[in-house]
Amino acid sequence: MKLWTPILLSGLVVPLYAQGFSLHGFVEVASGLRVVEDSTQPKDLVLGEGRVQLELYQEWEGGPRLFLKTDFLGDVADEAVKVDLREGYVDYSPLPNLDLRVGRQIITWGTGDFLFINDVFPKDYISFFIGRQPQYLKLASDALKASLFVGAVSVDLVAIPFFTADTVLTGERLSFYDGLTNQIVGKDASIVLTKPARTPANTEWALRLLRQFGSYEVALYGFKGFFHSPLGVRDSPRRELFYPELAVYGGSVRGPVLEGIAYLELGYYDSLEDRAGGNPFVENSSMKYLVGYERQAWSDFTLGLQYFVEQMLHFDRFTTSQPPGAPSRDEFRHLLTLRLTQLLRYQTVELSLFVFFSPSDQDYYLRPTVAYKITDQLTGVLGANLFGGAKQSTAFGQLEANDNVYLRLTYGF
Repeated sequence: MKLWTPILLSGLVVPLYAQGFSLHGFVEVASGLRVVEDSTQPKDLVLGEGRVQLELYQEWEGGPRLFLKTDFLGDVADEAVKVDLREGYVDYSPLPNLDLRVGRQIITWGTGDFLFINDVFPKDYISFFIGRQPQYLKLASDALKASLFVGAVSVDLVAIPFFTADTVLTGERLSFYDGLTNQIVGKDASIVLTKPARTPANTEWALRLLRQFGSYEVALYGFKGFFHSPLGVRDSPRRELFYPELAVYGGSVRGPVLEGIAYLELGYYDSLEDRAGGNPFVENSSMKYLVGYERQAWSDFTLGLQYFVEQMLHFDRFTTSQPPGAPSRDEFRHLLTLRLTQLLRYQTVELSLFVFFSPSDQDYYLRPTVAYKITDQLTGVLGANLFGGAKQSTAFGQLEANDNVYLRLTYGF
C-alpha cells in the first residue's frame, strides 16, 4: 500500500510516496524560567530551545523493519546546536514466534506512573524537572532485544553492551544538595562522574517473563548491571562519583479492580558492591514496593493514586558507618502520588495535576499543566514544576530554589 506523507522543508510541504514508508514528527519551541531567586545559578532561564523531531519508518515485505527518531535542537540555555538520535533500530522476525530488535531503543517495563522499580533503564531527570515533554524522561539504550512467544508466555531478553547513565543533577541548570559538602550547589559545582568501562564483561542483561491470566497481566523481572545514577563515591577529595554494580529481581501484576485498573509491583535491589551494608560510600541494598490504582471517575475525568515504599536493608550498619556530619536517612521512605486529569471543550483542553508527596521526607513536587489543542496540528502547553520540603537534603527539598514555569508550542506533521 502506498503511504502519502508530507515532509516539512523550509516552510514547504512536500508529498512523499513510498512503499511501506512513513515520515512524520513535530516542530516545537519551548521556554522555561525560574520563578524564585537562586544565588547558585547565574541564569533564570532553565529551558529555551527550538526542536524538530523526525520519525522515519521503513518496512520491507517479508524482511526487516527500520525505525529512526532524531531530534535537531537549538538550545539557548546551553548555547549549543545538537543532533540527538533518540532511537534507531532494526526489527526482524526470523521465526513466527521470535522478534529481534537491534540498535538504540527505549525500553519500558513495569507498571508505575512516573515511578520506576523494575524499569531500571536510563532516565533524564533534568528534562523532567524543566518542562520538556514527558517522553524525554526516558533515555534510549544501545541494545539487542529478543522477544520469544511460547504459548501464553512472552520472554524478553535484553543485552546492553554500552552503558548509558541517567542524566542527573550536576548544577548545570538546576541547583541540588551535594552530600559531600552538605550544602546546595549550582553552576560552580565540581563533580567527576566515572562510568563503567565499555568492555564485554560490563554488558548489562535484563530478562522479563510476561503472561496473561484472564484480564490480569503478571510479570517477573531480572537485571544484572549497574546503578544508572552515580550512587558510589571512590575518592571524596576528588568528588569522584561512580555507578556501583547492581542486580534487581522483581515482579508485578496489573488488572481490573473496582471499575478501574490496579497494579502491584516490587523489586529487590541487590547492591553487589556493598551487600553487607557497611560501606558508607556505596548505596545499600533495598526493597521497593508500589501499589497503584487509576479509574475514570466520570466523563473525561481520570484519577490516579500510587503508594511507593523504599526500604533500606542493613539499616543499622548504614547508620553506624556514616561519617560525622553526613545527612540522615530513614529506613523507610514513603512516597504518595496523585494524578488528576480533566478534559474540557470537546477534549481540546486538558487540565492536569501530578503531585509527589513524601510524608517521611516531608517534601513535595507539583506538576500542574494546561494543554490546549489550538488546531489538529498545533498544541500549546503551559505548566510548572514546583518543589519544597522541610530539609534541603531530601529528593525534592533540595530543588526548592528551582521552581519554574514553562510554555511549549508544538506543531505536529
